[in-house]
Amino acid sequence: MHQHKGATRSLVALFAFTVSTGVAAAQQSEINDSLTQIEEFVATTLGQVGVIVFLVGAAAWFVSRRSADRAQWGWRGMWGGAGMIVLSVSYSVFVTLFENLAPGMIVPVLP
Repeated sequence: MHQHKGATRSLVALFAFTVSTGVAAAQQSEINDSLTQIEEFVATTLGQVGVIVFLVGAAAWFVSRRSADRAQWGWRGMWGGAGMIVLSVSYSVFVTLFENLAPGMIVPVLP
């Protein structure tokens, strides 16, 4: 009878370990999916806002005529928008590079 309790405890421990490992793997998958969505949102938002700022800056620069202040802000807007577009592309490349360099670096903590 005493041997039966030890086997039962071993089976319960094995089952608990298997379940916790499965739950941890599912949580890691959810975390990776969430991070991927955040990365895509940030890169897309940077690119879209960059295009808008670039176009508004270009419009302000082209219609500035003799207003040096408006031309200066238009020029700054064009460069700022172009910088945001470049940043959105380089951000995507940077994230992809590190995803491929270090797969599995996010290790779930088992309870």
